[in-house]
This record gives sequence, structure tokens and C-alpha cells, in this order.
Amino acid sequence: PACWCPVVATPFVMACRTIRPAEQRDVSAILALAAAVAEAGDAFPWEGSVSREELGRHWLPDPEHLVETYVCEADGFNGISGVYSLRPNAGGRCSHIACALYMVAPAARGCGLGKALCAHSLRQAKQRGYSGMLLNMVVATNVAAVRACSSSGFRVASTLPRVFRHAQRGLVDAHVMFHSLENVEPARTPSSASSSPSASTGPVEVGPGLSYPQATEVLTMAVGEEARIHPKLHGRGGGVEILGASFAVHPSLPLGLSLDRTSGAITGCPTFSSQATKYHIALSLEAEVNLQVDEASPSNAAVALQINEDFATCLETVTNVADLLPEPAMTRSYGDWMIWMVHRAWLNDPALVELNFNNMHMPPAHIEERIAPKLMQAMQTNTHIEVLSLSNSNVQKPQATELAQALLRNTTLRCLNLECNWLDSISVRELALAIRANRKSRIEQIRFSHQKQMGQFFGRPTEEAVGLMMERNETIVKLGFECDDAHWRNLIDRALLRNNDYWRRRQLGPNVEELPPAEEKSLGNLLLKQPPQVLPSDIFLEGDVHHSLLRGYMLQNRKLPTTSQLQNCARNTGRPLPYAKAAPLIRECRSELLRASVGSEVVVADAFGMESAGTLRSWSETNDSWSVDIWVDSGKRVAFRPRTEPSISVSKAFTEWLRGSSAPAGGG
Repeated sequence: PACWCPVVATPFVMACRTIRPAEQRDVSAILALAAAVAEAGDAFPWEGSVSREELGRHWLPDPEHLVETYVCEADGFNGISGVYSLRPNAGGRCSHIACALYMVAPAARGCGLGKALCAHSLRQAKQRGYSGMLLNMVVATNVAAVRACSSSGFRVASTLPRVFRHAQRGLVDAHVMFHSLENVEPARTPSSASSSPSASTGPVEVGPGLSYPQATEVLTMAVGEEARIHPKLHGRGGGVEILGASFAVHPSLPLGLSLDRTSGAITGCPTFSSQATKYHIALSLEAEVNLQVDEASPSNAAVALQINEDFATCLETVTNVADLLPEPAMTRSYGDWMIWMVHRAWLNDPALVELNFNNMHMPPAHIEERIAPKLMQAMQTNTHIEVLSLSNSNVQKPQATELAQALLRNTTLRCLNLECNWLDSISVRELALAIRANRKSRIEQIRFSHQKQMGQFFGRPTEEAVGLMMERNETIVKLGFECDDAHWRNLIDRALLRNNDYWRRRQLGPNVEELPPAEEKSLGNLLLKQPPQVLPSDIFLEGDVHHSLLRGYMLQNRKLPTTSQLQNCARNTGRPLPYAKAAPLIRECRSELLRASVGSEVVVADAFGMESAGTLRSWSETNDSWSVDIWVDSGKRVAFRPRTEPSISVSKAFTEWLRGSSAPAGGG
């Protein structure tokens, strides 16, 4: 049997009253809830109408096959609010591993019942002698279910790509999750349960009494406020120090708060508001804890950097933009928001065009690696961020060096603001040299001024590096940099005037009326006949293993490979290349080859094999939609509009250019 978790959100608005074994009177309610959840098509594999017999095999008790079913009843909810079934995952040598199915009524979701069902099932499985529990399929788009399972101790063992056909989102990934039961406390037997006082009787005294003096009355705290609530054993002084002590809480604490199983301390920062709820904490006796979490008042909406580790850990498991967790509130604690934004940049979110951390203190790298260092690393591969504004955001010198390495490859960034940080002359010099070395850089605005613990000027070596950058660069139109040397200041000013003139000319665009009408054809193959004017090292990075592999393939086969062909070639060399690296590599090099070949001789064959020789005038590719314009020798303009990616081959002369030697202008 497989396991599929339901959608379970986190704000606590009702308490789980009891979780008990299913009885005969519950059968109709269980099957009705199972049919409704299966029909939703977002968590279970059933499609279309499902028979009661099929649902019963998965959800109803079956002693012959060791299937047990438990139902949850919650305060404020009429009827069964949740169900789980427990069984062996397989027979024989795998019968020591349990498997469970969970579902929560739609009206009861968002109350923490899913997490309560998970915790209860783990204790029951431990009591029955299982050594672990396996969830065979947790749909990755069901973020709340993944979060509930993760917070209960389950860990993602593997992710199966595109195995679940979602009713709204199509093919999506699914996780296989596992929980070892080695450290799980077994459920109490009926005899021990009957000897314990019920939750309504309040604190009890068994030997030394257990209590939480801070929360005897309702303890109110704000979202994001650090909480430390310690227990007290009356008759033993302050604190709890008992060898082998094990605490348990029921129901689960609000998200963000956790109970230390050995000391009994409640710590953490609550992340959602909740009603006043009574929690029972047991150490072979029970104590009542009353907690209430209020929304933070505007006056307390401090911009303190606080990071919810549960949220950050769950976010790190997201590998698809569509599965991103909801955006945290920046006004309460911007630490979670910064981690969320940086992870979007790391995932290359197409919707993230501008990233603005102005006047937001990024923690140093040795304290938090998931913000500044991860952001600089993400800029190497991000192809959508055009504006990166980090003014007065505590950018340190090592992160500036990491950003310089990213600017060697980034071809998307247009505006970069690094004012009022901790950069020195060396880091600014490295940034300038990186931009100068990247011939494909598209930066238009860059600001370095007013660095802390620096004077008005950066020194002669840095001014020289910025001047050389501006001498070659033709895109930067605004530069925030104070130059003391008259020579380099004059060169920078002249370069800015030149670039602004170029920018105005580009804004005018081509005169469309002068272009002849185009004859549209399909495109089968594009032969690059004439070698470009640039060096091979401008397209294929020297010393890069993957670039060398692609270049070697083109030298041997005289064509650009497909993704699968490049992967097979890499596999044959003993260095497998994953698809996530092969596809962007081919796309990047193909774009650079075509960009370098504009104005050169090409031969184009349409879908019927008819060849046309001419000059490549322009090309474009948007969302796999291609457009290639050729001016043939007769002066006619031909527009090729392929429906799929065209195959690209190269001539012998082009191959000699790839090899690195000088080549004649013609092709063959």
C-alpha cells in the first residue's frame, strides 16, 4: 500500500479532543470523507468514481491483514474530523516497517489535526513493534502536507519526478518520506491511560508536582517573540534534572514552539496567531499550560532579524518555484522574508525581476549562510533578476568577491547598487575587473560610493580598474564612483557620454519601413558557414569541463548536440552530466554562437530540404518559439519560423575556428 498525506495548514483554531479506534458506527462517515478527499485529485491517486469496496480496503479496519483505523474528533467540529489507517508496508522481511494513510475533513483543515494524526500514528506503530514508518507518496505540491509530515519527524528519502497527475497542475513530483521509530515513545496502554488523570482535572501531584509557573494563567506572547518557558518540580527546587526524563505534550504546541523531551522547556518563536488553548505536558504526571499568541502590534513590528528554523528548513526542501511556501510577513521579522527571497533567486524564479534589500541588514556569512553567500552564488546562474539593490545592507568584502565571480558569467543584470556597505578598494577593483572581462555583461547602472570605513576615494589601482572597465564597456550609462585621478576621471566621463549616446540610438530602434517584406518558410537545419570574429574562448570558457565537452563534441560531429546526445557523450567519458546542467549549457552556447554569427554567411535548409544561402541578419527565441531572418544573395529577405528547436551544424572552416587555429573567411 502507498501513503498520501492530506493538505494540512498550521494556524491553530480548534483542539483535537480525542483520537480513538474506529468503530462500526464510523464506517459511513469514513467512506464519505474518503470519497470527498479522493475526488479532489490533489493528494490521492484515484481518478474518477471510486467504489466503496476500494475505499474500504484502504481505510476500514481489517484484522486479517493487520490494518487498524483511528478517527479524530475535535472540539467545535461535528462528526469525524480526521482519519488514519495503519498497516505493514509489506510482508515477509519488510513487515517491520509500517505504512499509514491520513486524511482530514476539508472543514477541519488548518487546525493542526494532520500533525496530531501523524504523532498518534507514530506512537501506535512503536507500541506494535514497528521499527520505522514509510510514506510512499506525498505529493510535492501539497506543501502543507509536506510541512506537517516534516514537523512530525519524517524526512524526504527520495523525490520521484512527475509521477502524480494533479487535477489542476498536471504532472508533479512526489516525495518518499521515512521516520525511524527508534526514539519514539510508544502509546500508553489502556491500563496506564486509565490510571492517569484526564485533561480536564488540571495539574496532579504524583510525588513532586510538575507545573509551569510562567503559564499557570494564560500567557500571552506576540508572533515572532522569543519564548522560554521552564517547568518546575515542586519539592525538587527549580528546574528539572531527572536522568531518563521524557516529556510529551498534547495537543501539539503552536507552530514555532517546541518542547524539549529531556528538560521539558518550551522554546522558540510562534509564527502564527492562535486562540487561548490548554496544553497538557506529562512526565508520568500532567500539568496544564495556558498559552495565547496575539498579533504583533504596529509599535512592536520591529525589524529584528529573526529566523524561524522550521520554516527555513522546510523552504530548503523546495526545488520548484511552483512549490514555494507562502511569502512571510516582512514587517514582523524580515529574516524569514530575506531567506524566502534569496531562495526565489536561487530557484531562478521568472517572476523575480527586482531584488531590493536596501537598508535591510543581511547577517554576516559566518552567522547565516542562507542569505548573503547564497544570494551571490545564485547570481551566477540566475537569468531573470535585472535589478539587484543592496544599498546599506551589510554586504561584506568576501561577499563582494563572490559577487565578482558571479558577474563574470551573469548576462541578465542591468542595475547593481552596492552603496553604503563594507566594501574596500580591493573588492571594488575585483568587481570592475569582472565586469570588464565579461563581454556579454548587460549592466547599465552600477553604484559603489559611500562605503563605510573608507575615505572619499578608493585609490589609484581601483580607479584604473574602473577606468579600464568603462573604456571597453558600452552599456553602463550611470556610474556611482568618485575618482580622484584626473586621467581616469576624464576617461570615465567620456565613456559615460559615449554610452549614453549609444543608449539613445538603441532606443530609436531600426527603421522598419526600410526592411523588405519577408518570405516565411519552415526551418529544418542551419549551417554556420563562416567563422565568427570572436575567439572560441569568448564562447567556450577555458578550463570548464562541461564547456570543453561540448566543444569537443562539435569538433568531432560538426554539429550542436541535443541534450541527450551531450549526456551520452559525457557518460562515455566517465563524467555524467545531469540534465539540469546540460540543457542550460547548450542553450547558452547556442545563443552565443548565433549572436556571434549575425552578419555572417549561413546555409539554411527548410523542412523539405530546400537550401538557401545568405547572410544571417537576426534571430530570436522566446519560450521555444524561434525566428531566424536570412537575406539571400538575390537580396530577398526570408523569415524562418520553426515550431521546434532547429538543428545547427557547422562547416569545416568553422570547425577549424573551434579548434583554435586561424581559419579562412569562407566555409565548406
